[in-house]
Amino acid sequence: MSRVKRALDGRDAHIFTLRMIILVLAGVVAYAMHGWNSAPERIKVDIPPDLRTGSSRGIEERHPYNVYAFSLYMWQQINSWPVSGRDNYKANIERFSCYLTPSFKEQLLRDYDAKSRRSELTRTRHLQEMLDRPYKDNRVWIESGDSWVTYMDTAVKETYQGQIVKDIYVRYPIRVTRWDTDGECNPWGLALDGFYDDPKRLEGSDAYNDSLAAK
Repeated sequence: MSRVKRALDGRDAHIFTLRMIILVLAGVVAYAMHGWNSAPERIKVDIPPDLRTGSSRGIEERHPYNVYAFSLYMWQQINSWPVSGRDNYKANIERFSCYLTPSFKEQLLRDYDAKSRRSELTRTRHLQEMLDRPYKDNRVWIESGDSWVTYMDTAVKETYQGQIVKDIYVRYPIRVTRWDTDGECNPWGLALDGFYDDPKRLEGSDAYNDSLAAK
């Protein structure tokens, strides 16, 4: 009888051990499923333009070059009036409204109204980065972990009935802020947030100086 009892006790202990293993594995699977369900569907990783020396980037960390590229691209698109300002300016503001904070959108709409009253919307406009003023580190000031100020030196040309009426260089200091409000409408997760300072007219290459580094 003692041999049978030991065999039964051994069997029961083995069954108990297997049950504990099953419970532990079930807990591990449940924890893994919870982590999988709560993981974000998208993560943003900014890749710097020069990887020759390698780079270590954190999730959601924004590289200044990419902030500058975003700012320049959006500002260029808003200021692209191939037909006229009347036809294109307001349409561009609405088209790119996902990339503008509400306050800056209202500011641009007020600018549209002011230009309309001054009859400045019958013109075409083209804006591009000055060829001798590409991105440098001092063109982006990191204001905080969620906001930056970009300094863009641009060439602005306006024409009316084929005649050039404005051909100037302008520095635009524009604040950029993190804006993760609608990933479908704005996959960048950034938005233009207004002018940090008044835009400054430049008198050509000789007017440029490295005062940006002080920002």
